[in-house]
Amino acid sequence: MKALIGIVCLLMLFGSIQAQKIYSDMTIAEKKLYDEHIIQGQPDPDKGPVYIRQGYILKYNKTYKIADWVAYHIIPDYLNTPKREKKYKYFKTDKSIEDAVMDKNYTGTGYARGHMAPYFAMGGDRDEDGVYSNLFDDDEDAYDDQTVFEANYMSNIAPQDQNALNGAGGPWYALETKIRKKFVDANDMELNVVVGGIFDDPDDYETMEGKYGGVGIAIPEWYFQVLIYQQEDGAYITAGFLFKHVKEKSELPYDDLVDYLVPVDSLEDMTGFDFLNELSDELQDRTESVDNREFWVGAG
Repeated sequence: MKALIGIVCLLMLFGSIQAQKIYSDMTIAEKKLYDEHIIQGQPDPDKGPVYIRQGYILKYNKTYKIADWVAYHIIPDYLNTPKREKKYKYFKTDKSIEDAVMDKNYTGTGYARGHMAPYFAMGGDRDEDGVYSNLFDDDEDAYDDQTVFEANYMSNIAPQDQNALNGAGGPWYALETKIRKKFVDANDMELNVVVGGIFDDPDDYETMEGKYGGVGIAIPEWYFQVLIYQQEDGAYITAGFLFKHVKEKSELPYDDLVDYLVPVDSLEDMTGFDFLNELSDELQDRTESVDNREFWVGAG
């Protein structure tokens, strides 16, 4: 019966989430997901259509063939993600996107398939039926299985250097580890996170080439993460992290992760996005003009 309920929930969602949508056109189920993952306003100023996934919200850029941004909500239960093996191992083409990127497009490019919304945050009992995704049972919880599968959609992937960014010793890897092990697990924090790439010149950028030819996937010169934590009194504490996308660890500007902290305001200047835009101007200025280093060092 629990499996049947999960399948019904899944069908209710997937009857309509295959196209990008603006909020007013979303179903009740889609709005619930959107309201979980988007906090105090969609980052892009025009509030354009987005893809709704169970574990994240995605604004896709057809020109770059990567997301402009991906937003996700994470709580301790969402760390209960199955091992990335067997049915959860493989990257999947996002069939809702025309001319979609395929797994093989990254072969021979020299770049890793970098998750934007991280795999580790796609677990949990999302449909609250008391059952979790099961590595060995395809029928136990279809809804939670789908959340995990969507982590590996190629629309949630961007080219990242494995050595100096998202591999062991890279700052992107270090921040994801800090979020998982310290902020969420050890300190029981509930966070909203927005991630994406940045181009120095939006009209002049490098694209990947690999074994299967030039696929036109743009390579960002920078990557960012915005962390948003709401305190018990309702106030928001933010962190902006800005990473130069370099190829060698010797090119990394800092040794300590905390030194990559920047005010969210500075990320808005670089991206044109407007985070927390539903807050008053006064609250935005107060929240986004500082890097909150002392808070995040204490939490980590």
